[in-house]
Amino acid sequence: MTRWLYHVLRVEDDHGDPYTPRSLAAEGFVHCSWQPDAAESARRYFAPDAHLHVLRIDPRPLGPLVVVAETPRGPMPHVHAPIPRSAILEVLEVDEVERAPDVMPPGA
Repeated sequence: MTRWLYHVLRVEDDHGDPYTPRSLAAEGFVHCSWQPDAAESARRYFAPDAHLHVLRIDPRPLGPLVVVAETPRGPMPHVHAPIPRSAILEVLEVDEVERAPDVMPPGA
């Protein structure tokens, strides 16, 4: 079973190509969430009035650069490299994430 990755960012942050957030330089990885956890990540790590986007990311082109790490919130995916724009499939509003897919359909 392959799951989509979700990454929360402020609207004003530059998506770039490849996408290289400050966390990559500071911590060595891009924080991601699974679909059921993305809205909670937005609430937990951003100000209540922040205007946020959520990137839906295809993990397949990232291969072994995606590491599922144990965190205080449970296992969370971390991407240990910049994310190519071609792997970012969709830019969502936080309230749209709950209707977004979690698991890739077989054969996708």
